[in-house]
Amino acid sequence: MQKALAHTGLRLGAMAHELIARPDEREQLLSHLSRFGLTTLQLGTPLLEKVFAERERTVEWSTPLQAAGRAIIALGGYRNLVAPNETQRRANTAFLQRCLELAPNYGTEIVATETGTCNRENDWGPSPENQGTEAWESLCTTLRELLPVAERHGTILAIEGHVNHVINTPERLARLLAQFPTPHLQVVLDPYNYVGKDQLLHIEQVVAAFLQQFKDRFVLAHLKDVCQQGAESDTPAFGQGVFPQQLYLDFVRKERPDLPLILEHVAVDQLPGVLEEVLVTWNLVLGKGKETDESIHESKN
Repeated sequence: MQKALAHTGLRLGAMAHELIARPDEREQLLSHLSRFGLTTLQLGTPLLEKVFAERERTVEWSTPLQAAGRAIIALGGYRNLVAPNETQRRANTAFLQRCLELAPNYGTEIVATETGTCNRENDWGPSPENQGTEAWESLCTTLRELLPVAERHGTILAIEGHVNHVINTPERLARLLAQFPTPHLQVVLDPYNYVGKDQLLHIEQVVAAFLQQFKDRFVLAHLKDVCQQGAESDTPAFGQGVFPQQLYLDFVRKERPDLPLILEHVAVDQLPGVLEEVLVTWNLVLGKGKETDESIHESKN
């Protein structure tokens, strides 16, 4: 598996919190990464909060990863920026400010987050208020607090949209970037999140347009999928949905080979199967057909 992945040239990584549960499981994390040939990490919640709680051990936590060539490519701060409860919204903003301040201590400049929803029960649930003026102003107010912190610390706030959130379409993402013309606000390449059930009939056109519109703004990328009911229902692991993965990987190969690709929604025991799907898709992108040689399947042995 490692040799096959290395030959692709893809910078594949994982969500740290999907591989381990506690900060003291660093050796186990390194073992998983080495076993599957993964080279990058997104350090996200809820593991991130636990790591922050041991701030005095930051170097102890991150140095072994860097020494092993396993870079933390981003902190996944993921907070609801428009939470209707003001106390919660302020707490969310404060946490992301801390992420933007501390990111360089972990060897990265990128802090990823969703934009959030006005849904009062679920931070990933829809709300009719999300596309209203009040929600937009709330998002902008929060960004006015976060972006100066990013500028002071030389970090980047990377926005990840979602069909259930305030930033639910490429059009609204473009509007946000135009309103805040700073290099400290960039985009997570996660096209899956923008494919709602209404876009499924034209999924390839939707995805291709998104990739080209923001190709110079992406700072990290995710690998997952979209279920048959659209992203508002589920975004499962790579190869378990209807997303045009060949189109996506071909874009990465031709336009943004510098981007790390972080596997999402994948447990450790799912990694062999998901990585095999990635390799098969990559071979199709290269026009090699659905190869089944030993280098692809050795993870099952």
